[in-house]
Amino acid sequence: MPLSEMPAAVRYLVPGAVAGLAAFAFSRVMIEPLIGAAVDYGGEREHVESTLGGEGHAHGHELFTRAVQENIGAAVGIVVFGIVMGVLFAVAHTVIRTALEHRGFAPDATSLALLLSAGMFAAIAFVPSLKYPANPPSVGLDETTAARSSAFLTMTALSVVAACMAVAVALACARQWGPWRSTALAVVGYVSVMLGVAMVLPSFDEVPGPIVGPEGLLLGGFPAEVLADFRVYTLVNQALMWLVIGVVAAVLANGRIGRANRPSRYCGVSGHR
Repeated sequence: MPLSEMPAAVRYLVPGAVAGLAAFAFSRVMIEPLIGAAVDYGGEREHVESTLGGEGHAHGHELFTRAVQENIGAAVGIVVFGIVMGVLFAVAHTVIRTALEHRGFAPDATSLALLLSAGMFAAIAFVPSLKYPANPPSVGLDETTAARSSAFLTMTALSVVAACMAVAVALACARQWGPWRSTALAVVGYVSVMLGVAMVLPSFDEVPGPIVGPEGLLLGGFPAEVLADFRVYTLVNQALMWLVIGVVAAVLANGRIGRANRPSRYCGVSGHR
């Protein structure tokens, strides 16, 4: 049975929920220590700036402790995000599979699920991160937060729109050109559009540098290793989430297909009871 014919609670919620749990586990082990290191660096920098007569950054009392934020808060946020992405995946899977079947193609459930999850990872996470990679706390100026957020959301939205248009073109040309040639055309078109978008949108380079006082170096710049690891692990975490969504969706679809194709125990050779 295709993924589109499964119960809504299964095909829409289960892949994203499982992916969210996997992503949270990875984030808790690999990313949270980097966030802690970034927070510690920010505290040291504020102390040094205050000793030099700077205003520093004013922080109010935290409503939740770091332990609550990195455990309960992060778990809820990541799992909810995974469920939302799983719902988008299920909708896209249904639309694309229906369009392919109307054009005379019979897509393999596993291949379609994995290819779609890879494509959505590229459009939603990978391509926008090439222009605007993830930053840990203490990286970026407070006065440019709105501009950076707006630019990132614009990049992501345009990437999703361009990807949808590329898929539409590939589906329209699939019968005449074949699946592989139409897919290559769609990929080339998407990459070309996103290269243009990346050149037009503004860039931001706001990694804190070293602080030098009258007596020499007081504090080094933001640790390059922490920044690089944070960006890489954040992208790997996104890849893991989309991989799990695709794999779980494929397993569910194949399981339903296997049960649908299993002969009834009441059927004899002639096919009558």
